[in-house]
Formats: sequence, structure tokens, C-alpha cells
Amino acid sequence: MGDWLVEFQGRNHSTAVKLNFLWKQDNVFIMDNHRAALWCWGEALRTESELSLFHVDRHFDALFSQQDYAHFPHDEFEGMGITEYLSAGYDNDFFAVTPLFRWDNYLGLFIAEYQQRITEWAFATHGKGTPPKGIGYAAYEPWEFPHAIGELTGKWIFNLDLDYFFGRMGNGKMGRLFTDEYIHDWGTALAAGLENGTVRTLTVSLSPECAAGWQEAESALEIFMGGLGMDFSLPAD
Repeated sequence: MGDWLVEFQGRNHSTAVKLNFLWKQDNVFIMDNHRAALWCWGEALRTESELSLFHVDRHFDALFSQQDYAHFPHDEFEGMGITEYLSAGYDNDFFAVTPLFRWDNYLGLFIAEYQQRITEWAFATHGKGTPPKGIGYAAYEPWEFPHAIGELTGKWIFNLDLDYFFGRMGNGKMGRLFTDEYIHDWGTALAAGLENGTVRTLTVSLSPECAAGWQEAESALEIFMGGLGMDFSLPAD
């Protein structure tokens, strides 16, 4: 049904600069981390005059530096293929290449480049990482979901990291915070948004390093996809 835009590389560490897979069906994208999310929003950016963005993640993902932004390919970006996007970078002082698009800065770059195109901003996080600069945004709490998704109007890019459903337990290890029913109902609500056109693009990240490992992240994804009504699973290593 769907297409592998980046073939599955295995259940490896991502760090901030590696992408182990990218899968697409219609306007739904699934990846192991959100490094590729900005590229996935390109079609919506090319075809919609007004969009809003909802970011759900343990982290803000909005790190910004002028050095990164100075290398942003303004004129070429919306025509870049995924391979070109992932390989984009610039020389640093250590005789190496700094990847331009990373899982900690892609949203900061998006805000700098496209904030005039975004009507509304909404965030639901655990307060980790660098908050976005230069924009006002609505902040949501876990108990407002999934009902809040059905209240959205307009056209939205919805950026979901499954690590939002995880946290550090009393024993110091990562574990799931929410029930199967809660996660399943997120999928159901987003499926309705995709069906009625409110959700223009959905990007989903597993983030196993922040979600108790691959097994737990894939388990949460299976529950979520059941609500979404879409069949997807990773191949065996």
C-alpha cells in the first residue's frame, strides 16, 4: 500500500543526524525520528496558501542557529528530493560536514523560513529542549486529547512524535504513560481529521531512543495505527 522513501536500515540508533527509514501512504509519513519531517511538509507548502502547525512531542525540536539558517536552500528547498535533503550540510571548523537538517533543529528552521505562511501554532510537549522563538502558540495538556484534535478548523500539518506517550518512571527507566485506549483514540481522531481535510499532512515519529526502545515504540505505533485505520509495521531485522 505505502512506499518506502528511505528503505529500512534496521533498528539502529538515530542520533540527531541519521534516519533509519521513511515510509509514506497518501499524506501520512512514518519515520524513526523527525529529521525528515520538514521535507515531508513540502507538498502541503506547495499546494496550500494557508496552513497551521501542531507539534506533539516530548521535545520542542525548535533549536535555531543563524549558522544553520545561513545555509538554508531558500530557492531550492521545495523542489529537493529526500536524498538531497538528508545530505544537505555545510563545512565546519573540524574539517567535517554539519548536517543542515537534524531532529533538534528542523522545526526552528521551519519557523524561520515559513512563519509568515502559518496561521496558527500549537504545541503539546513535556517541556524538553529549546522552545520556539518569535512566535506565539497555543499550549495543550495531555488531558485535552484526543478531543482537541476534533476541534481544529482550517488546514493543519500535524507532527506527532510517539515519545509524547512516554516518560521516565520512578526506577529511572523510560516507560509508557498512557493506556492503549488513549493512544488508539489519537489515531481515530487523526483519521477523522485526514478524512475531512483538516489534517493536511501527518508526520509520525517513533523516536525509540526517547520511547523506551524499539519494541515499546513499535508497540505504541501498532496501537495508534489501529485507530488510524492504516496497516504498517517494520520488517524483521
